Amino acid sequence: MANLEIRLPKACYVSSSSCQWGRLANGGFMEIFDSQGNINLGEVSRRDLLRGAGALAIMGGVVSTISASPLNAMGRMPAVKKGGSLRVGVVGDIKDRLDAHWIVSIPDIVRLNVGFETLMTYDESFQPTYADGLAEEVTTTDGINWIIRVKKGIEFHDGKTLSGDDLVYSWQRLSDPKAVHSKSLRPFLNPAGVSKVDDRTVKLTLLQANSDFRVTLATYTSTIVPVGYENFGINKTQVGTGPYKLKSFTPGVESTHVRHANYWDKGKPYLDEVRILSFADTTALTNALQGGQIDAAINVPLAMLPTLKKDKKLDVYSNSAGKITPICLVIDMDPFKDVRTRQAMKMLIDRKKLLKQVLSNNGRLSNDDYSPVDPNYNANGYPMQEQDIKGALKLLSAVGFSKSNPVVFDLKAPDDDAALSGLAKAFVEQVNTASGGVVKATATTVAVGYWDTTYMAKGVNAFMTYYNPKPYFPQFSGMVFSYPETHFPEPGSQAKANYYAALAEVGPNRRAAIIKRMQKEEHERGGYIIPYFVNASDSYTKKLQGVNKRNAALPLDYYGMHFKNLWLA
Repeated sequence: MANLEIRLPKACYVSSSSCQWGRLANGGFMEIFDSQGNINLGEVSRRDLLRGAGALAIMGGVVSTISASPLNAMGRMPAVKKGGSLRVGVVGDIKDRLDAHWIVSIPDIVRLNVGFETLMTYDESFQPTYADGLAEEVTTTDGINWIIRVKKGIEFHDGKTLSGDDLVYSWQRLSDPKAVHSKSLRPFLNPAGVSKVDDRTVKLTLLQANSDFRVTLATYTSTIVPVGYENFGINKTQVGTGPYKLKSFTPGVESTHVRHANYWDKGKPYLDEVRILSFADTTALTNALQGGQIDAAINVPLAMLPTLKKDKKLDVYSNSAGKITPICLVIDMDPFKDVRTRQAMKMLIDRKKLLKQVLSNNGRLSNDDYSPVDPNYNANGYPMQEQDIKGALKLLSAVGFSKSNPVVFDLKAPDDDAALSGLAKAFVEQVNTASGGVVKATATTVAVGYWDTTYMAKGVNAFMTYYNPKPYFPQFSGMVFSYPETHFPEPGSQAKANYYAALAEVGPNRRAAIIKRMQKEEHERGGYIIPYFVNASDSYTKKLQGVNKRNAALPLDYYGMHFKNLWLA
């Protein structure tokens, strides 16, 4: 074997004649390469290293020899096989789009993550980290002025080196007040607040203090594009910094992405290409996986997990970081204008039964709250809402509803995620049955174009949505600014003012006190019903290697961190 070289963030080096050599990245992964530096032999987390047969001791700049613990079930370090085409299946349709900053459906997110990258990423505790991000350093002294410096030698797909001009263009495009994708940034940044410092550095001057802005830098839609980038459309050039570049795209069918030869993360990616294949529904998706037509399936039906787990050719990745599939009740539309009606809907349901019926218990209960990864999750300590039929009917009666004057609404859901349509049907059944006829709701599944024709559409007062796991602030911002699905908050509310104040507050105790007020208002007056957190589950052939089974904001650990960590054995 060659020597072991571990490159720490501050360039501490060590060698051993008995080991391969590798790099311990800033995000906590040891990457093992051959002596030419072009073959990765696996990834071991810091935790695995410390628990392994050999110990890595770092004290006073002294680093000891290590014998890395193996990752696979056989106790051996898996060897990377470069090349090959990875086929990834996802439910999609002809409305799928590809834009570095504007995404709607799950296929959009998958394709975004193949070719585009952000300045920072999340670690397994959902804290912003430089690992796998483009930034070398992000600093601020006041929460208003942010200096961002990128790593050297990052190259776009067209061969151009990433520069300060590209950073300026990217953040001006992200904060363009006329763009649909800038809603969450508008309170904090406009194009005039973006300026170039030098060829690798940009300064962002925010409209108000935001001590949590690194979270924005790690959000998967905050990607970096070259000067002049636009939404070029089908089969036109899509230029990013990611490990794969677009070769072709046919909405509703597939997209093909080929290896970026000069990718900045040395030795990666391993695959020759990644193909994203669209399927009409989850049944077709899982059939293709079991039949070997695809190598990985994103968002498999939870009801299929027992079957997929028994398949000796397949593995399952289950992410329990806090994905939600909220029921959205629009609070300024009948019959939900009166807060008592909204509260009654939350009281009528049996959350445990919904969890079992819809998810086969592949999740955990929620009290209409969100972001369980956040340190201020459920800051008020509310107990779980139990089914309270008597209390719910009392509230509905006070509003004026009865069997002769029932609560009537149609809950709409898409068919691209069984977790959404399944919950819609089960919710409607429960509230109708529990109310004894005081609620007469229906559930409608929209087969095609739900996200363009039905979601947040004028006149639609009840519908389904989903969110991948996020910390509290970006989730609140998404629900209030980017996608105001329930039209919360109500007129006269202090929710938005509290949000800005909490972001500007650097003291953790004072910030937590503000968050408690925000969460109290949402809990008591909001229009979201979130009965549980969903285990976002994916399945893939055991030939697919490099999957880090940690909790992450997106499936397959950010799709194998833009698919660059994955290979086919």
